[in-house]
Amino acid sequence: MNDFRAALTWLIPYAASVVLTKGVALVTIPLLTRHLTPADYGSLELVSSVIEIAALILSFSAADLLFRFTGTSNVTEAHRNAAAIAGGALSLSIIVGGLLQISVLFSRPLIEDFVDVDMLSIGILCASFSALIELPLAWLRSRGSARIFLFYVSARALVQTAVMALTLTQGYGAFGVIVGNAAVDAIFSSILLLRQYKETGIRFDTNILARAARYGWPLLGGAIAMFILGNCDRWFLAGVVSKEALAHYALAAKLATIVALSMQPFGLWWNARRMRILMEPGGYQTSANAITWGFACLSIGTIWVATGVPPLIRIALPEAYHPAIELMPWLILIVAMNETSSLFNVSAYLGKSAAPALVINGCGAAIALAGYILLAPAWGVSGAIAATIAGHSVRLLAYVLHGARHAPIPYNWTTMIIIGLIALYASQTNFSQKELPLQVLFVFLSSISIVAIAIRASRGRMIAPQLETA
Repeated sequence: MNDFRAALTWLIPYAASVVLTKGVALVTIPLLTRHLTPADYGSLELVSSVIEIAALILSFSAADLLFRFTGTSNVTEAHRNAAAIAGGALSLSIIVGGLLQISVLFSRPLIEDFVDVDMLSIGILCASFSALIELPLAWLRSRGSARIFLFYVSARALVQTAVMALTLTQGYGAFGVIVGNAAVDAIFSSILLLRQYKETGIRFDTNILARAARYGWPLLGGAIAMFILGNCDRWFLAGVVSKEALAHYALAAKLATIVALSMQPFGLWWNARRMRILMEPGGYQTSANAITWGFACLSIGTIWVATGVPPLIRIALPEAYHPAIELMPWLILIVAMNETSSLFNVSAYLGKSAAPALVINGCGAAIALAGYILLAPAWGVSGAIAATIAGHSVRLLAYVLHGARHAPIPYNWTTMIIIGLIALYASQTNFSQKELPLQVLFVFLSSISIVAIAIRASRGRMIAPQLETA
């Protein structure tokens, strides 16, 4: 129980960072929906999806590279590897960011009927700065500097929210939101890169960068595959559904990601050290216990979001956005499937290459992409949802089968099945607004039951993370 308390204490800064960043981002949804029409909101989401893929390419999975090349190194080697990865990230952001800007300039005649080209160009600039923020934050996580990590991510989220409120209330619309985010990311990327330079330096080591590239290419490919499973559907829907329908779909998808918030404190802590723990004596059983707790957190989050968000949409958002409620159950399922896969994918990252993750994510993305092409034109949003669920189903099954062969962790399957059935039943139980106290009590009791089952399965044992000195 002392280990559990130590782990809980260690998780608090990460939990706080999730609440103050993702939570603040979700709070801005009423602000956006009050100042943007559904058509404008749909246009903003379309540009945001392009920004997301640009940020993925520009970051080159810097956080995962840092964890891989500094997690098992001594202090001197860790600093040297971090400096080299930082140098590579800076070069990539400048070179590839410039090439993307040139591409937008020359493709303007082809895309200006579908998207605001000026907003897209500013968005890519924003992605360039955002990519440079990822590595310094990952360094803070890997060194155990949880409170400093909390400070920077929270400050960035709060400043972005303040700038967004200013631009929207002054009538600058979606364009103002994109410009404001770019300005904030420019400031924070400069501050964090300066901090990284003072701690580790920034250098260019071709040997380390070559090793990082061999490991990073599959990671980048896997990240792009996950983008296809996440936001690529908007590109296929843009030409076949109205901007209003696209806005409803994007809004429901964004609200469904609240489910992932229940996993992020666990993930921020666990993902940075799960491979190291797996290699320790008793690491397989420790991993099984931790994953049980992760699944419990996910299940509790699913229950609360499925029962709590639809009423909030009716209360907090304009009526023009209420059709998003009908899409919520399916999009919550998609988020839950994605987060469950992240609990079972450690085996794909154990080798010298992350190629297994690329193959698995790629197969899931290929299934989804084929579905978008075949189903979206005829079935619109419903077709896109069906395609995404099919892709995630293939991905989840593949990770479980791969793990059984390459990292046979003794998962608490019976416990997780029971927890999953409780979450499914509780999520599908509807109460009228007059019985709201009964609904709250039911959700609360379901959550307590899940926690009790997880405690019994793991016998109260968790992992007490160790501080690392930089």
